[in-house]
Amino acid sequence: PMAALHDGEKFLVERYAIATTPTLTLTEPKALTAGSWRALVLGLTKEAIVDGREFEALSNVSTEVKAVTQTIPDSKQLLDEEFTRDRLQEELGTTVYPIIHIATHGEFGTEPEDTFLVTGENDQLTIDELDRVIRSVASTTEPVELLSLTACRTATGDDRAALGLAGVAIQAGARSALASLWFINDQTTAEIAAQFYQGLRQSNLNKAQALRAAQIALLEAGGQYARPAYWAPYLVIGNWF
Repeated sequence: PMAALHDGEKFLVERYAIATTPTLTLTEPKALTAGSWRALVLGLTKEAIVDGREFEALSNVSTEVKAVTQTIPDSKQLLDEEFTRDRLQEELGTTVYPIIHIATHGEFGTEPEDTFLVTGENDQLTIDELDRVIRSVASTTEPVELLSLTACRTATGDDRAALGLAGVAIQAGARSALASLWFINDQTTAEIAAQFYQGLRQSNLNKAQALRAAQIALLEAGGQYARPAYWAPYLVIGNWF
């Protein structure tokens, strides 16, 4: 990732805020005003088995969800058994959520049917289903301003497919996405998410600046989490404003 490029003195992220655009055309950005700070936060903390594949419990997802909901008080959370495909569609069909935050396991393959997010009740949300959900929102209400996919990927799969998953959301009508390029640690994800939303809301940073601030906070904290493997995978895709 570009954030980890080093010029001999500093990482690129220490000098610039970085964003990725999947197309040459950006959707029209809409500022997150006080009235639009509403989030649907979905997460999986328990272990799951999907199509015979085992996914371990994510002990830090509850911390991540708490951090997001504390920063965005006007939010609704769906955890574990409540996090289902039907509940997601129901919520988005009845309430406008400018922000959707999903913290779970992800399986990312080279084929669409092999790319999915793990949901509650040992089920999955495929890339095609995510596409349909986002398109439905974009066609009936205001498009999703920010879709955050903090998915802890298994050790196998296509590294860049996670970027593709977020790219599908952008193509479907979401204005921007926060995603990761490779396997991520759920503890550092919780810290990145907390810093990111605090930067957006409390410091009036744009999305790229807020992610940069969160990454630098980990980098400057020192220790093992200062390594690029922990903070560099995260990307803002689409409108960074």
